[in-house]
Amino acid sequence: MERGFIFSLIFAAIVAVFALNNGDKVLVDFLFTKVEISQAIIIFASAILGAVTVSILSTVKNIKFRKEIKELNKKINSIEEQRKSLEILLEERENGIKTPSEKSGAEDTYMNNDNTEIE
Repeated sequence: MERGFIFSLIFAAIVAVFALNNGDKVLVDFLFTKVEISQAIIIFASAILGAVTVSILSTVKNIKFRKEIKELNKKINSIEEQRKSLEILLEERENGIKTPSEKSGAEDTYMNNDNTEIE
């Protein structure tokens, strides 16, 4: 099992025991009204709202991470394509094949495998 899940269960059990031990009615003063309610309900509601808040914030964080991962993967793919094209260009130069920029020159010289020019 995942550690976070186990800690959540332990925390939920502690909150439940704490809430049940504090089941007296308390007066809650909202801005517009006053309500007398069980302290256990307030404790449970607070714990649930805290869990929902943490869940929402972690979901937003995960979405941002996924978006960043997508962007970085696109960059990686672009760099890989550049690397492959540069490797092909390097192989062509090593094998004596002229590149389009080299073909525009007046002389026709090629390189042997031992780096000597052939006309």
